[in-house]
Amino acid sequence: MDKLKELQAVEQDFFTIEQQLQAIARALPDPMFVIDESGRFLDVIGGREGSAYQRGEFFIGKNLHDALPNLAETFMQTISEALADDSPKTIEYRLDPADITGPSMESPMGDQWFEGRVCPIKDKANEVHSVIWLNINITERKNLEEQVKELSEKDDLTGAFSRRYFFQIFAHEFSIVRRSKAKLSVLLIAIDNFKEIKEKHGQDGCNTVLKRFVLFGEDNFRQSDLFARYDGEKFIVMLPNTPTVGAAITAERIRANTDEMSVTHDKQAIKFTISIGISLVLESDTECTEVLTRADTALNQARENGHNRIEIS
Repeated sequence: MDKLKELQAVEQDFFTIEQQLQAIARALPDPMFVIDESGRFLDVIGGREGSAYQRGEFFIGKNLHDALPNLAETFMQTISEALADDSPKTIEYRLDPADITGPSMESPMGDQWFEGRVCPIKDKANEVHSVIWLNINITERKNLEEQVKELSEKDDLTGAFSRRYFFQIFAHEFSIVRRSKAKLSVLLIAIDNFKEIKEKHGQDGCNTVLKRFVLFGEDNFRQSDLFARYDGEKFIVMLPNTPTVGAAITAERIRANTDEMSVTHDKQAIKFTISIGISLVLESDTECTEVLTRADTALNQARENGHNRIEIS
């Protein structure tokens, strides 16, 4: 009799644990799918928020190629790798409502990012023929990553590309140019007498000048050029497929147009000029910093020779 009670108590414990696990699974905001080696959805657990655009029951019995035709091959490859290695796999993917067959739910709206955690499961014969696919919505994380990336690429004050971003792109282009022998020039631009502008119009006046010059630069350089804030009152421009003569023509046009420009701050017109140093990637250059050093030297020459001019180094 005591043994029977013990067995009943064990059964009750298992039943309680099973109910708790089922309740936890049903409460999961993101679904877990059981998918076999052929790509057929065998079961679904959780997904109460419909974060895959459909309630989980929609997928049961369907094949990946029928339910998710645009992603089926990628998903099947991940499943095959997990089964072959008998080890977990992770995949990130973007999902659009149009990617899923059948009528989609109203929420969430727009593209969503997901992380799929794929784990093989063994059957009663201790063989692996299916996987658990945990579908985690990572859209908020992806959006945050994009915001962080945007901040690292752009200057906070002016919205121009940042010095860090410029160096990343320029270093890459430099390596390409050294192999292809194409022409690549750099302009290093400085707003003249910036200290005097600050003394007369304050930091806000300086900021207005910087922002206006960025708008001017974005309108006056080519789409293929890279225009970035370098440091303080300095800006830098990468001119692909541009020899020294072409760079000088561009620099002179920018200088002359700036000379005719004025910025209004606190109902006062601020006139300013710029000096520009020009350098070209040479066959003898082994580091991209050599090009920038020459541009800086040329800029200093332009300033020493009276400002509002261009110099080539």
